[in-house]
Amino acid sequence: TNMGVAAGQFANTNTNFGTVTFNVTDGYQTINPVDVTVTIIGRNNTADYDGTEHIVTGYTATASSNLYDVNNDFTFSGDSTAARTNVGTTNMNLAAGQFTNTNTNFGTVTFNVTDGYQTVTPIDVTVTIVGASNTTDYDGEEHSVSGYTATASNNLYDVDHDFTFSGTASAARTDAGTTNMGLAAGQFANTNTNFGTVTFSVTDGYQTVTPIDVTVTIVGASNT
Repeated sequence: TNMGVAAGQFANTNTNFGTVTFNVTDGYQTINPVDVTVTIIGRNNTADYDGTEHIVTGYTATASSNLYDVNNDFTFSGDSTAARTNVGTTNMNLAAGQFTNTNTNFGTVTFNVTDGYQTVTPIDVTVTIVGASNTTDYDGEEHSVSGYTATASNNLYDVDHDFTFSGTASAARTDAGTTNMGLAAGQFANTNTNFGTVTFSVTDGYQTVTPIDVTVTIVGASNT
């Protein structure tokens, strides 16, 4: 801001001098802009997988000088939102270029940005496998049984699609005794990454043939 000092503001009062020329250099007050760093930290949230979408929004802003008003002195052109349903992390993608200083009292305004994110973590589940079983009286024919039932401790786990089976779920037998399917936990593998530790609790299936009672009539040969 200049004083506005000009020659016309000065008047000679000494009659001993004829022409008095006032050569004036104006005075002024200058305020130089200062530099400031604004720290932007995106909000973050971590939730266990529950099949629903989780959302986090917004960021906090602090300045290295309390003269800088973080509520009014810059604009933001990005989207400070992150949403996620399945296991993993979605970032807000905050970047320094999305923030613009609007206060000319500050020279270099550095935006130091830490991105925000929404994380969904996997959960554990137990899958109970029960092999089918059958018991039949011996009749000289082969009897067989196949298949198993699967139930999960969490209804978010789809027992029809979320694991693979590499064994053989069948057992066959003709003579009295029991033949097991040979089901084992190692034959089942989880394929859904929304679940962390998937424990397969397996009860083997079997085919049993039970002995039957019989009367054998012995008649000794005779001759007269």
